[in-house]
Amino acid sequence: MGAPVVSLARRIRLRRGVPVFGVWLLGLGLSACLAPPYETGPAAEIAASAQTFQQSVNGRSLHWVEVGPATSLPVLMLHGTPGRWQAWGDYLNAPALAGLRRIAIDRPGFGNSAAGGVETSLQRQADWLANLYADRGPLLVVGHSLGGSLALRLLRDHPELVRGVVLVAASLDPAAEAPRWFNRVAQWPPVRWLLPEPLARANAEVIALQHELRALWADWTPDATPVVLIQGMEDRLVWPQTADFAEARWPSQTLQVQRLEQAGHFVLWDQPDIVIEAIVQLAMAR
Repeated sequence: MGAPVVSLARRIRLRRGVPVFGVWLLGLGLSACLAPPYETGPAAEIAASAQTFQQSVNGRSLHWVEVGPATSLPVLMLHGTPGRWQAWGDYLNAPALAGLRRIAIDRPGFGNSAAGGVETSLQRQADWLANLYADRGPLLVVGHSLGGSLALRLLRDHPELVRGVVLVAASLDPAAEAPRWFNRVAQWPPVRWLLPEPLARANAEVIALQHELRALWADWTPDATPVVLIQGMEDRLVWPQTADFAEARWPSQTLQVQRLEQAGHFVLWDQPDIVIEAIVQLAMAR
């Protein structure tokens, strides 16, 4: 058990008497915001040439960072939950992507887009992104975990803005995304009060995700937009069977699935070269 989760467990045990093992399992499932597996810090420290932006869309202030030639193909990168734009630090600095305009956004409710709270509706998030980048498309969109769910909602609702999608350990299958018992425990007011705010907001997104995915797939069949799906076969947060679900949904000539043995949910950071290769592949496709 990591130190932050131990600390949280002690707080709950002393103040509320909630069983420590429950906190431990909750921490295993959603501890990324307590100890993110990537460097955090200001834009200048993550990527020396980064430009930062803050803009209001429909009353929500959204923050993002950009690097690369302003006139080149834009690549919009969407983090999971919890998360922040810094999750894409390796990609902002990747020499292989230097010719692309990389855009790493703080999704609503996280990082410098935290004001206004979390937004669990993928449709609203996609609409805000479409408003922000309407004059930048078509975009190549890369989404990790729940960011992958959002990437597909953007493709569904605003296909004219998307020229290709890279999905990394993406939540896609409604049947596989029912909230787990520790997600429901985290909704209890005493536990919710004790959780760090990013973790509580992430849990709210997870609670709503199954419903959101059902809405995503209702009366929609993916079009001919090329998609690369990267799925770790040791992923314990997004089940490996998600790749099978995707293959049953997409036209075979449109979807490319990469099943990675001995890779987990953090493949985005553990094996960035594979993700970068997929981005380059779609960027070069005509």
